[in-house]
Amino acid sequence: MMSVVPTTHVYHRHLDPESQDSLARLARQIRPGSRVLDLGTGPGVLGRYLSETLGCAVDGVEYNPVAVAEAGPWYRHLECADLESITLSACFAGQSYDFIICADVLEHLRQPGAILAQLPALLAPQGRVLLSVPNVAYAGLIAELLAGDFRYRPEGLLDNTHLRFFTHASLLRLLEEHGLRTVALEATIMELHHSEFTAHWIDGGWAETLPVEVIRALLDRPEALVYQFIVSAAPANEADAMDAANETHVIAVPADAVAAAQATLTARLAARSLPVRTALTVAIVSYAPDLTVLRTVLERLGQALQLAEGRGQAIQMQLLLVDNGPGPDWREPLRNLLETVEWPVPIELKLLSGHGNIGYGAGHNVALNHSTGEFHLILNPDVLLEEDALIEGLAFLVAHSEAGLIAPAVWDGSGQRRDLCKRYPTLLDLALRGFAPSWLRQRFQQRLDRYELRDQIGDTVYWNPPIVSGCFMLCRRSVLEQVGGFRPEYFLYFEDFDLSLRLAAVTRLAYVPTVRVVHLGGHAARKGLRHIRLFLRAAVKFFNRHGWRWW
Repeated sequence: MMSVVPTTHVYHRHLDPESQDSLARLARQIRPGSRVLDLGTGPGVLGRYLSETLGCAVDGVEYNPVAVAEAGPWYRHLECADLESITLSACFAGQSYDFIICADVLEHLRQPGAILAQLPALLAPQGRVLLSVPNVAYAGLIAELLAGDFRYRPEGLLDNTHLRFFTHASLLRLLEEHGLRTVALEATIMELHHSEFTAHWIDGGWAETLPVEVIRALLDRPEALVYQFIVSAAPANEADAMDAANETHVIAVPADAVAAAQATLTARLAARSLPVRTALTVAIVSYAPDLTVLRTVLERLGQALQLAEGRGQAIQMQLLLVDNGPGPDWREPLRNLLETVEWPVPIELKLLSGHGNIGYGAGHNVALNHSTGEFHLILNPDVLLEEDALIEGLAFLVAHSEAGLIAPAVWDGSGQRRDLCKRYPTLLDLALRGFAPSWLRQRFQQRLDRYELRDQIGDTVYWNPPIVSGCFMLCRRSVLEQVGGFRPEYFLYFEDFDLSLRLAAVTRLAYVPTVRVVHLGGHAARKGLRHIRLFLRAAVKFFNRHGWRWW
């Protein structure tokens, strides 16, 4: 690493090429046999790996003579010079490089732009500048600043020798101002309890004294847990040509960093505010259910309760099973099922029967009228919860008071991922998804992927999906009551579409991938003509109310 004065600390690091630290990630981007210029070599850890393992021709610059003496054997040409004043084209005349590396260097320079401006001229065609810098917008550093401290340390984000500080936006801007454009962005993630700020995070300090709103503001940012940014940059003219050939793309914070920040936020706010007992009502509407499957559904609920109890997050659960028939003969089998399932903790069980087949939405409204929980789970009789689904879902709702409904990540019985959040439908989307043969669906796959939000939804929290599936809806009971529950006129199908749109007017919806379920049902077109007629009738009601979209 670059040092400010010749006698300062030499940064000894170990390079494990399979690790996730910044040096290893930079090394993995370098092709064997490349020509490399390493700026701020330190004692030559990277240079040794590149020359010995990858067979690269490596040149370098280092200011600290002690580090130069250690690094010398691994470099073809190693200058002992100050990056603040060096003219690279003079020191490395006639050379061009496939990669120029600035590994944790720019933050040590008073004018990092001066060295960056020299790099495009030294790059070979298709050459890249690879660099890593610490992220000054890291949650722990900002929190310490809010607590009135700005503490330099021997190493870390506020290393004693750091002179310049960068965020995601300011780093990209600095590169562009000096002839370079970012073409790829990675990040190293540092959980707070592993950082130099761990004492404040684990033992109290600002993590306990800052208001909930501040904790949310700190962690509800994509870069909150990014410790270092790792950038691959190209000369601006080459990047412009790439954009012309392949549509311009936005360099965003990586999804794994976003997911880590959201998970940390959820856990911290839930730990601060989760009641000793969380009141939850689970409502299941059945119509001639497969009793074996339903028993498994209930047993999986029991396992989720047991896990919550074991983690000290007890759930006071009310289970409402609504019997929609057919006919009166299902009451006793369902009652027997409820009585014979073994529950790990005491729960309130109710079988609501005798009203006949009033439809899915109306059946859930019957349950809502008997619900006592602060939170209300609308659950299909063929949906199996993963063991931690309740913990994750309730923790998210407690941590995010603005959220009124969450949708889970869903798999089918064969282990295939199902994308059940959707954009507002068109008639063509519904026809293709529900009734088209597979060969025709394949021709419209890009359109269907967009309808199912596959271009937006991944492994991170996604806010405000327009439509969520009714097979699992974890809600605040207050918002369900505010909109009057389901509209019963849909009978079956589209009641969840309608409810999603009405809930979105009074609260926020969120897709939370850490809440995971398996849905064994679906596919109206495969259930016969009666279900197709019900589907089409409900579709007409939906579009008449919310607006027709044909294509």
